Amino acid sequence: MSKGQYAYVSPELTGLTEKVKGEVINVRQNPFLGQEIAVRDAGGRIYFGESKYFSAI
Repeated sequence: MSKGQYAYVSPELTGLTEKVKGEVINVRQNPFLGQEIAVRDAGGRIYFGESKYFSAI
């Protein structure tokens, strides 16, 4: 994934009942977790975590 793409965020990460759609705003390499992704949804909320919690649209 790269900046500007859209992705779904897993409910396991958000704590909500369904997936959240948002724009990828940051991708970085975390030395402990591997690839870390940050997504901003339509409401301006930012979700970030390991890449396993995100799926590209």
